[in-house]
Amino acid sequence: MEVAMAETPTLPWSAFFDPDHTALARKRRTTEDELDGDDDDDARHGMKFANELRHRDAWYKKRLNDGDVSKSRDMLPVSKSWVVDQVLPFLDESAAERIKRGQSERVIVKDCELDTFHVLYLKKQKTGRFVFVGRWRDDFVIRRNLKEGDNIGLCWQQEESMFSFTAFYRK
Repeated sequence: MEVAMAETPTLPWSAFFDPDHTALARKRRTTEDELDGDDDDDARHGMKFANELRHRDAWYKKRLNDGDVSKSRDMLPVSKSWVVDQVLPFLDESAAERIKRGQSERVIVKDCELDTFHVLYLKKQKTGRFVFVGRWRDDFVIRRNLKEGDNIGLCWQQEESMFSFTAFYRK
């Protein structure tokens, strides 16, 4: 399976701008200041976009366990309540029904920090739990060097019909 590049509209930066002066906002400004010396504006904007998205409430946050990063597994289990409440109601009706019946549905996942697009499949297992299957291990665990204990986030972006991925905290 190859990585698919999707052309999607970008939300305006102002949609995610939070002008508060909390410690998180200061940390965000510090990260942006570190990038100011970089000639690559895309990298700076990508980091800014990822940092702004981290502060939205719609993110599903998960601390990775050994099974999530295991060499023998290529899937990421996610919360049933998150999928049922935050994802399925906003998917195309036929796609949501296929997932509910246990069929895999192809989804695009954007890595916010690296501005790359990947294909995974969202599926409901016979046990009732929801998982992302496909190239989870290659496209995320290996490429991003994710380890047990890292905190990641996933968010369904209805306007773009794709998921956003970010690594909130790295061990």
